[in-house]
Amino acid sequence: MQHSYRHQLRAMTRIDHQRLDDLFSALDIARRVDYAHFVSVHLAVFEVLQRHLAPSSLTRQQLLAGLACLQRDLATLGGRGAQRRHRPAEHSEMPAEHSEMSAEHGEMSAEHGEMSAEHGEVPAEHDAASSLDPLAVDYVVAGSRLGLKVLKTRWASSSDPLVRAAGAYFTQPNASPAWPKVCRALSTVPLDSARAGAITRDTKRIFDLFAATYRRGQPLITDRTAQ
Repeated sequence: MQHSYRHQLRAMTRIDHQRLDDLFSALDIARRVDYAHFVSVHLAVFEVLQRHLAPSSLTRQQLLAGLACLQRDLATLGGRGAQRRHRPAEHSEMPAEHSEMSAEHGEMSAEHGEMSAEHGEVPAEHDAASSLDPLAVDYVVAGSRLGLKVLKTRWASSSDPLVRAAGAYFTQPNASPAWPKVCRALSTVPLDSARAGAITRDTKRIFDLFAATYRRGQPLITDRTAQ
C-alpha cells in the first residue's frame, strides 16, 4: 500500500513526537506549578512560530487564538509573574539543526529573565537562517490540539480553583479546524522531494524547540508561591 507524504511525515517524526509527549505527560497539570510550566512552554514556542507564519498559513487563526488563550491562562495563574515567560532559546532562535539545544543556548541571563513579547523578536539577521516551511508549522500547530484530550481530563480534575479558572486554552472552541486542510495539503507533497525533506526537517526542529524550552525554562511558579 503506497502512503502519502502525510503518512511518511508521521512515521519519520514519530520518535520525536513521542519524546515530547512523554515530557508533557510527566507533568501533573492538576497542580498549579506543573500547569504553569505547561502553559508557559506552549506560549513561548507559539510566539516563535507566529513569526514564521506565511500569508498562506492554514493555522494562522488557530495559532493567534491559541496565543490569546495561553496569555490569558498564564496571567490567571501568575499575575504579574506572567511577564516572566520561558525563553525558547537565545534570541528566540530555532535550532539550526535537528538536535537538542546546547546548554549555553538555553541559559537565561538576568536581563533576559523578564521579557515582553516585543523584546523576544527574532533579530532580522537570524530570521532568514531560521525560516521554517509553513506546512511544518501548520502540522505542529494543528496537531498540537489533537493530543490534549487526556491532558484536558487531568486539568479538569484539579482541586485548585486557580488552575480550573485558567482554562481558556483547554476549552477553546473549534480547537483544530485546520487539521483536515493540513492533512490534504501534506498529501499533495511529492514523496522524497526536496519539499518533503524540508518539512520533515523543520517539524523535527519545532519538536526540538518545544523540548529545549521545556528543559531550559525556569518555573514561573514554585510550590511555595503556589500556596
